[in-house]
Amino acid sequence: MKNADMIPNYYGYTLKVNGNDLSPEQRNHFFNCINKVYRNNDKFIYRGDKKEKLYSIYGLEKDSLDEQFRDTLFILGAKANMFLTKLPGINEINIDTAGNNVFNLIFKMLSNLLKREFPFGPIHGFVVGFRKRETGIIDFFCNRGNEQVFIDIIGELNPQQQIVVRDYYLGLLHHISKSEYYASSFLLSTSTDFSQAYKFAWRGEEKNSENPLILFGWVPYKYEGVLSVPDSRALTKKINMETIGLPVYEKSFFPYQKEVTLKGGLLPHYLLGYLRKSQEDMVFEINPALFETGNTWNGIELPVDQSAFHQRIQNTLFGRYFTLCGENNQFRQHEKM
Repeated sequence: MKNADMIPNYYGYTLKVNGNDLSPEQRNHFFNCINKVYRNNDKFIYRGDKKEKLYSIYGLEKDSLDEQFRDTLFILGAKANMFLTKLPGINEINIDTAGNNVFNLIFKMLSNLLKREFPFGPIHGFVVGFRKRETGIIDFFCNRGNEQVFIDIIGELNPQQQIVVRDYYLGLLHHISKSEYYASSFLLSTSTDFSQAYKFAWRGEEKNSENPLILFGWVPYKYEGVLSVPDSRALTKKINMETIGLPVYEKSFFPYQKEVTLKGGLLPHYLLGYLRKSQEDMVFEINPALFETGNTWNGIELPVDQSAFHQRIQNTLFGRYFTLCGENNQFRQHEKM
C-alpha cells in the first residue's frame, strides 16, 4: 500500500477469516455488513499499532502463530495502558472513580501541562496554537486559585455528570504523550482518518515491514460519549458547561489527527478486523463474529462469544479489566482473577 492510499480499499485487500480466504458467499455477507456498519453508527474508527507490541501484551512470542493473536484479539479487544500489570503507579485513575481526589489530580495535571513550555520538537507549535485559540481553559486551569472553585462546581453535579466532566478533561490530558496522565491512562486513541492510523502504524518501519497493524472499528450512536470521550459537540448534549462555570476547548492539541478517544479500549463487539502486510499483499483479517450474524443484523453490535475471556486474559500482561452495564452505561473495573 502506498502513502497516497488515504482510504481503506476492501476490494484491494486479501480478505480472510480465521486465516482462510473468504468464499463468494462470505464476501457478499462481508460487504453487506460493512455497509450497515458505516451507515448505522456514529463513527468508524482506525488505530495504528505494532504487531510486536501487541504480541507482547497478549503474552505471545514473536514467532507465535497468527491464529493465537487473532483468537485473543477478537475475544479481548484492544485495551488502554492502565489495564496493564506493570504501571508507574503514579496518577492512576480507575475507570469507575470520580471523587474529589480525582478532580484535584485532574486540576493539578492540567495546570502543569498547560503552563509547560515544550521548547523543543514539533509539540511546541501545537501547544502554542492551542494556547492562542483556547484562552478560556488556559486562564481557568493556570490559576491555582481556581482549584477549589473547580471542586465546588463538580460537587454540585450528579454522579453521571461528574463522570462526563472527568472524561472530557482526561481526554485533553491523554491527547499529549508528555502529560503526567498519559502513561497510566484508561483511554485509547483512535482516529476517523485512516491516513492517521496508517502513519502511526508505519512510523519507523521499513517499506516491506510486517510489523504494522491497523485496527478497524466503530462507535455506536447509543454509546457516543459513553464508550468514547465526549467532544465539545457531544458534551453540550449532556451538560451546559458555560452555565455551571467550567471552561471548554473547541479543538485539542492536534486537531488534524481527528482523534476519537475511547474509554477502556476497543471492545471486540465493535471491532471489524485488522489490516496487516503479508509479503506483497495487504491482508484484512475479519472478526469471525461477523459471520455469526444473519441478513437481519442491524450493523451495530457483533455477537462475540467471550466465554473464554478469563482464560485468555490470564496469559496476557493485563492485570485488570472493565465491564460496561448496558442498562445504565456504568463502567466497573475489576482485578484479574
